[in-house]
Amino acid sequence: MRNKMLLVLYVAAMTRCIVCGGENAPRFSTVNNQIAIRKQVLNDYTKTLRPIFDQDVPLEVGISFAFNKVHDFDVVNGLFVFTGGIHLTWIDYSFKWNPEDVGNATHTRLPVDEIWIPNIGVRNPAESEEFMEIEIASYSVLVTYNGQVELENSGLIKIMCEPDITYYPFDVHQCSLILSVLNYDSNEIQLNLTKPTTASSTFENNGQWNVSILRTDMEDTTMKIRLQITRRSSYLVVNIFLPVLFILSMNVVVFLLPVESGERISFSITGFLSFAVFITILTDKVPHQSNPLSILSAIFAFQLANSTMILISNVLVVNLYHRTSEIKHTCLLALVRFCSRKSTKKLSPIIINSKVSLDEECWKPSYDKDDEITWKDVASAFDKVFLLTFVCSTIFPIVVFAFYVVCQT
Repeated sequence: MRNKMLLVLYVAAMTRCIVCGGENAPRFSTVNNQIAIRKQVLNDYTKTLRPIFDQDVPLEVGISFAFNKVHDFDVVNGLFVFTGGIHLTWIDYSFKWNPEDVGNATHTRLPVDEIWIPNIGVRNPAESEEFMEIEIASYSVLVTYNGQVELENSGLIKIMCEPDITYYPFDVHQCSLILSVLNYDSNEIQLNLTKPTTASSTFENNGQWNVSILRTDMEDTTMKIRLQITRRSSYLVVNIFLPVLFILSMNVVVFLLPVESGERISFSITGFLSFAVFITILTDKVPHQSNPLSILSAIFAFQLANSTMILISNVLVVNLYHRTSEIKHTCLLALVRFCSRKSTKKLSPIIINSKVSLDEECWKPSYDKDDEITWKDVASAFDKVFLLTFVCSTIFPIVVFAFYVVCQT
């Protein structure tokens, strides 16, 4: 007996759920009933007037927006292209009927060409026009027997943004999509947000950009969606900037190559030309903007000048290495003694001749013949100085840039 009672309660509960679900689901009944509904609601209908009885009261229109796909963000031109869907709801007092009179039909569909609809446009379009109306031709609206009208539309939207490429390729951009009702002011139409702006269930990610929705602001007949566009920088780091670091490293290690090899000048020129060619390729990748200027562009310019100085320094070292004249400058000897790892066992102290006039440029050293310092020793000392100098000048800007990027994120 108890089991039978439980079974009866279960069947009753399931039946109630089915009935409730059926009541909420749209019912269109037969074709004849749909024709009868259309004749009833469109009879003497005027689509040029707002569908509200008191024309002195603003018509409330519910609006929501969802992103479907991000196509592209052109940082050079500031063009953001994406596909979005808009959902509008409002009450049309003319669209009311008794479902019992038309076979319990609770819904119908009407073409947008025959009824009043709120024209929604983009206030910051990429085109030259001041407004870009969202195309809704050939669409239909879903009408409920209590007068509620629902319009869903999607399309390609192009808007203009102000890119900020200061930290390119780790750049983050702020952008806004401004939707507004065209041809009506706040006394006639009142926009209300029905649900938060989100990505649709069919949203397709973009391989280059990640779009985040910060917030949605509503003001009378305007809806402003604030976006944050972040670049996915993995591709640029791996395929562009790591090769640049390798080329810069190759430029610096030229001072470790022995002069006797005879390849130092050609090696240095090859490194310089490789970096110059790579900079030319990167020019098309880096946004062409001066305000703000990309820190990376400034680093590239500095590194190009640094590579030029490496080439000039290398030529100077090779020139010193092949000299055969006597070294007459104690400043060079002091540099050699400072940079050399040899102890003073091999190099005797410099003896300054006090009889030499102070007007002379440098003092002549006095040393033993066995401890004579050659131009090869001078070139080796300059190699060490230039290696340390250019390693620091190459690494320091990159480290500072990485530090700024980490602090910003």
